Amino acid sequence: MADLVYEAGAPFARALKIVGRGPNLGRSLGLEEAEAAMAAILDGEADELQVGAFLLTLRTRGESAAELAGCIRAARARLPDLEGLAVDLDWPSYADAHRQLPWFLLAARLLARAGVRVLLHGVAGEGPAGTRQGLEALGIGIARSAEAAARALDRDGLAYLPLELLAPRLAELMALKPRLGVRTIVNSLVRGLDPARARARIVGVFHPPYLQAHAEAERILGGCPVAILKGGGGEAQRNPEKPCRVLRVEAGGIEEQLWPALLPEERYAWREEPLEPARLRALWEGDLELAAPVAAVTGTAAIALHLLGRAASPGEAQALAEALWTERPRLARAA
Repeated sequence: MADLVYEAGAPFARALKIVGRGPNLGRSLGLEEAEAAMAAILDGEADELQVGAFLLTLRTRGESAAELAGCIRAARARLPDLEGLAVDLDWPSYADAHRQLPWFLLAARLLARAGVRVLLHGVAGEGPAGTRQGLEALGIGIARSAEAAARALDRDGLAYLPLELLAPRLAELMALKPRLGVRTIVNSLVRGLDPARARARIVGVFHPPYLQAHAEAERILGGCPVAILKGGGGEAQRNPEKPCRVLRVEAGGIEEQLWPALLPEERYAWREEPLEPARLRALWEGDLELAAPVAAVTGTAAIALHLLGRAASPGEAQALAEALWTERPRLARAA
């Protein structure tokens, strides 16, 4: 197959030929081929028709782990250098349509108050209850530069960078969904950006089959420990009424963990809620009492605490997260 290998700078049609020749002659791209193809897209070497054809072909067939890893590697190579932010936990937020409030923001804040430097990054999304509306309700600003992110991390232990600042071309590709009608590999690869090369990462995906694909891609790429879970709307937000399957990627291996449900399941109780971002602040400040959101917050924080080595077992991590939640007024004063 050497004659079919796509090389950066070659006509993009060669990449399309590899993936699009049908079930008998077509094949998945290898790691380097996928990296070169995505590099061409990000560098403007493929026209709009070719980009759409490529993204839809991969979507229809299903992206391989090597293709996802190659595309992530190309995207990472084009990010600004943010390693100086000294981030402990990378937290991508790329659900483009929220059907629940982003309670995970309280988990991120809880970790930050406990001394973990947390970097969130993502897109604006649709509807009234997205991540950015939640941040606004909590009084957390959007960092518009690396310097602003550094100040926020030093001051609060938490910062949010928008994708349009980190990678404008990726933001444009994410915005193609209304025109293409479906999400694409871009929606997956942005979860692997890790712009500040953090010590650890927590990643949420929506469809269960994508858990393994993301885990295999992370294994191929190597790097820091990563916890990948199926979360609400594709965010790293634990459903407290169901067991949570977590794939932990570390030191070249993939470990599957099953975290227990935290509450008895009540049909639709966790799904139906007013999409009012002010409720995030009310819960944090103790003006609202809601068992399921609190369990979602502490349960999500527990996965991160275990990943970061702050607790030796899932049970200890959950107990620590619950203690931090109880102590958050004191932690806020200390901060």
